[in-house]
Amino acid sequence: MQQLPLDLGFMPAQDRGDFIISDCNRLAAEWIDRWPDWPGQFPVLNIVGPAASGKSHLAAVWQATSNAEILQPDGAGDAPASNIILDHPQSGDSAGEEGLFHCLNALNASSRSMLILSRTPVARMDWQLADLASRMRSVNLVQLDGPDDALLRALLEKYFADRQLAVGPAVLDYIVARIERSFAAVQIIAAEMDRQSLAQQRSLTMPLAREIMDRFADGTLGRQPPLPQITDPA
Repeated sequence: MQQLPLDLGFMPAQDRGDFIISDCNRLAAEWIDRWPDWPGQFPVLNIVGPAASGKSHLAAVWQATSNAEILQPDGAGDAPASNIILDHPQSGDSAGEEGLFHCLNALNASSRSMLILSRTPVARMDWQLADLASRMRSVNLVQLDGPDDALLRALLEKYFADRQLAVGPAVLDYIVARIERSFAAVQIIAAEMDRQSLAQQRSLTMPLAREIMDRFADGTLGRQPPLPQITDPA
């Protein structure tokens, strides 16, 4: 009888010590650690990267240090009287852009800082408000690159360790040698191994890894990352 796996909303650790450093994210982590010494007229840092690349984890680390509040992506409403996290802003809304412009000006006047998370640099977004576009071109930018083998392996190890699941080195080697070089792929494969291990009451063994990697390779394993997600290295 197969056991039904339930999504219990597992929350991975997001402390600074849980952030896995590799060449692809080292610079971004160094920028977070150097705050409040962010240069420029506007103390703003834009961290750019694909889904699950580490942006949210770095934001959580910075929030714990800076006591930042989250601003709505459209920039609408009253700006928090604190440091600010802006999560994936969208251009094109005149009221939202006006609010974001005034928020940036207020930062400069009050010695506060803003962390912007996005998949595209805000300097290249199609802002309709010319003054806001000018401000966005002046912010500090750091890019999170695609994961290397060392980070892929470390992410898999962290995923299973957070859930107190045992997986052998040979299984990890097998997955890393064949996995698509993306953070989303790590999420999909690790979460599916977790799910199938519970559903089939199987250990995280090589046969299970082969089965799941074959399904991922032929497209029968969904390409959208299922929950629970791996922490941004995340």
